[in-house]
Amino acid sequence: MEILDDLGKTKPIPKEATKVFQGEIFSTWQWQQKLYDGSYATFESLRRPDTAHTVGVLPSGEILLIEDEQPNRGVVLTPPGGVVDEGETPAEAASREMLEETGYAIGQLVPWHVYQASTKMDWKIYAYVGRGLTKVSEPTLEPGEKVSVRTFSFEEFLELGHSSLLRDRIIRILLLEALLDTKKRQELKDLFYG
Repeated sequence: MEILDDLGKTKPIPKEATKVFQGEIFSTWQWQQKLYDGSYATFESLRRPDTAHTVGVLPSGEILLIEDEQPNRGVVLTPPGGVVDEGETPAEAASREMLEETGYAIGQLVPWHVYQASTKMDWKIYAYVGRGLTKVSEPTLEPGEKVSVRTFSFEEFLELGHSSLLRDRIIRILLLEALLDTKKRQELKDLFYG
């Protein structure tokens, strides 16, 4: 899986850090960090469970995303995905979330990229491509989710790089690169269609 981390060499939260807050999703950690002049300052970082999501590819060649609305924000386009549960691999979470949010099972799960969202947060986001989707059930949504499946041709999918409605900024960047560079467009097409 390609590591997309333009944030530099982000260091993990040190072992000597102390958890000072635990919320429903986020925890806050603090530690004493030695500075360049030899003095110390309190540093802190957030931690949350990693997440995984999958851009689906239907047998017709159409790209599957979801239109997702939650009580604390408006509608966005996003790959189906969510939290990697304890004891679960990112790939298992990606497959489970696709099934829960869309009712589609993934025929072949292909790693795409992984990135860390911020240098101040211990949180990795794993992105996959799910080829050969098969509808096997109805979605089983959580009470705070409104989800509907949206499909796009490959060219329409690329154009979403221009749309602020597409929530994942890394995917938007990759789509814009593919629009500008025919080699990157072909690499993306090969990734999606094999």
